[in-house]
Amino acid sequence: MAQTTYEIRVAGVVPERDLRDMGAVTLSVDRVNTVLYGIPDQAALYGLLARLRALGVEVIEVRRIPDPSSALDESSDADPGGPDDETI
Repeated sequence: MAQTTYEIRVAGVVPERDLRDMGAVTLSVDRVNTVLYGIPDQAALYGLLARLRALGVEVIEVRRIPDPSSALDESSDADPGGPDDETI
């Protein structure tokens, strides 16, 4: 099963001190938005969304980010002797 993390994009700049206790979350700020990434699971996601709502921050987007190394592991488990590999 693929490991996933979540990413939240919000309008404006969220001061890092307001989210300091959300340990695994990383902030990336550009000129108009803040992206919070590295959210490890749905429980953390819902907790962070509640915190953002309490701060009055507008959430623009929530994305589920699959772990690329998990996708590579799953593709390597495919049957190597499938019909495309037949020689005549």
